Amino acid sequence: DNVLLGSDDRIKAVLDWEMSTLGDPLTDLGLLVMYSSDLGLPKSPVSTTSGAAGHPAPAELIERYAARSGRDTSAISWYTAFAWFKLAVILEGIHYRYTLGQTVGAGFDRIGDLVPVFIEHGLTTLQEG
Repeated sequence: DNVLLGSDDRIKAVLDWEMSTLGDPLTDLGLLVMYSSDLGLPKSPVSTTSGAAGHPAPAELIERYAARSGRDTSAISWYTAFAWFKLAVILEGIHYRYTLGQTVGAGFDRIGDLVPVFIEHGLTTLQEG
């Protein structure tokens, strides 16, 4: 999320530092898992890596992370739910700015519709976790 890759598939730049956080690295893993999930929403203005060629499924991402880092990922559902809720709040802010005419462009008219969907994904993730 928010990185530029070189032709060697290595990270060359990290974008959106204003959204960076310092803290538990499982928060970042939860966000990656969230963005790797299938939203089940055709033509959604929010894109995911779900189904992208060569991109691991969420379970494989978690497994790889645990194996390489040695960290306990047993609470990853909580972190993934947190990511769903965090993005729902961000989308609500974008929707609010859109209703004021401060955000323009294709797809912004549908952003507000995603807020309850993302909250539901977060709640489901907590319940199933």
